[in-house]
Amino acid sequence: MGTILLYGFEELNDILAVKAAAGPFQAEVKPVWHDGWRTPIGALVGRKTRPAREGVFSGKLGGKMMVFCDMDSQMDDLLPALRQAGIGPECYKAVLTAWNQEWDGIALFAELQKERRVIEERRKGK
Repeated sequence: MGTILLYGFEELNDILAVKAAAGPFQAEVKPVWHDGWRTPIGALVGRKTRPAREGVFSGKLGGKMMVFCDMDSQMDDLLPALRQAGIGPECYKAVLTAWNQEWDGIALFAELQKERRVIEERRKGK
């Protein structure tokens, strides 16, 4: 069974929409609140990682982010189900990897924002 970590999801209806879409895939949907944003992503799903950074992040991410953990074989079917549930392209999406499992949610969100800016700049340049 895989897990979907939710960052920046503050509305119950949004969380329930993800749970409904993920239900057929038997995925656990786990909202990550401010007190978990400095915890390594891998640690949130039981992997051995570095300790969490000190303190609670009191800011805002500036959007929503989903991290798919141990769901690689289901992604082709899960993403359209999430789109139908109203989770569109404005929500950042990432897959947990050996590379990013030590990152916390804040660092991953910043990296995804940077990647999106690069992609959008390339599109404008064409």
